[in-house]
Amino acid sequence: MNRTMSYVFSGLFFVVASTSVHAAPELFESIAAVVDGKPIMRSEVMNNLYQFQAMPEASSMTEEQQIKFVLDKLIDDKVLLSRVDRDSIKVTEDEVDQRVTAHLQNLALRQNIDMATLEKAIRSQLGLSIAQYRDNLSKQVREQMTIGRIRQLHVGVIQPTKKEVTDFYKSYKDSLPRQYNCILVSHLQMKIKPNQGVIDSVKKSAEILIDSLDHGMSWDVLAGRHSQDSSAKKGGDIGYFKKGLLDPDYERAIEHLGNGEYTDKPVHTALGWHIIRVLGRKEDGIRTAQILLRTEPLAADSALVFAKADSLRKVLTTQALFATAAKSFSDDKETNFKGGNLGWFEKSEIDSAYVQPLSQLSAGENSEPVLIGDSYHIFRLEDSRQVREYTLEEDYMKVEQLAITYMENKKLEELVKKWREEVHIEIRLKE
Repeated sequence: MNRTMSYVFSGLFFVVASTSVHAAPELFESIAAVVDGKPIMRSEVMNNLYQFQAMPEASSMTEEQQIKFVLDKLIDDKVLLSRVDRDSIKVTEDEVDQRVTAHLQNLALRQNIDMATLEKAIRSQLGLSIAQYRDNLSKQVREQMTIGRIRQLHVGVIQPTKKEVTDFYKSYKDSLPRQYNCILVSHLQMKIKPNQGVIDSVKKSAEILIDSLDHGMSWDVLAGRHSQDSSAKKGGDIGYFKKGLLDPDYERAIEHLGNGEYTDKPVHTALGWHIIRVLGRKEDGIRTAQILLRTEPLAADSALVFAKADSLRKVLTTQALFATAAKSFSDDKETNFKGGNLGWFEKSEIDSAYVQPLSQLSAGENSEPVLIGDSYHIFRLEDSRQVREYTLEEDYMKVEQLAITYMENKKLEELVKKWREEVHIEIRLKE
């Protein structure tokens, strides 16, 4: 039997039967290493070993080399976490809880089930209550967020040049991950916008509110009654924002207002009409309150966009026609300039909202208009393959991200190598 198979229940303390009924039980759990006073358990090493042995790079190593590699990685992680106190890194409970909740919601969404069904699946498949699952997940999320912030603090932002990305691709082309069961997708997005009548009507309502303010009505009362924003209960207070983070028209409208003053005319943005009041200023930002009256499209506005999208999809019979139309009509600024090209995706990673319309298409076909959020989308399936390799021409952004990750890891490796000398490391793992 393979020596590592005796640890198949890694992560648990378990007892092995003794040859003597009177002998004390023997625990197979032990401490593999101590880093900066924090232990790495043998079961943790073995659990990671099983995962590593499933990877291609492990096949060329002996088991002794595999164990050393895994232990070194765990030590590096502990060395990284030793920076928490030194660098005053903090991750709050609220931040962790938000990440965990978002993870569970996305998991339910991808499986097309509600949270109650997800909870039952976790209990039946993992033998854990939702509280236990959240607790386990919270520990992983906290560690990931902590390491991420340490990376951000010491590695910073790396932006490789085009030459560096090209050189990385040439050097590691054969080692880059492949894509399996993948499709090449384009789309054309047409946002449903309110008609001019709606815009003018809401503007008039905003002007009436300004007139009420001018005649002495309380800002907080009007905000609480009329603002269609989550900040309404707080008198419209949206807090401090640094310059450049708010809508340009919003910021321009308050440039010359003093504390306590409000705009004498409604301010139009993509959300609707705003009445804005300045609450305070700092060197790097401004605190404002708003009364927001949203401009919501009518059913007739939605029907008009659908009809336009439907007529378009019928005549966009070639990739060239589709690309030209996307450049002219698509409201997606991230893809319209490149003909609506979304790139290659493995089917398993496609956004859940796109799965159903794309599943019905063959290469070269367009979907019917699909309502997602506030827009109608036309999807075009350009190509599909069982397996493909990354190319600079079609996957530059993905290759660039791989290059960034590689450069970040190299820089971090050098830092960890230095930090290893600053902490006490004791290896206790014995064969």
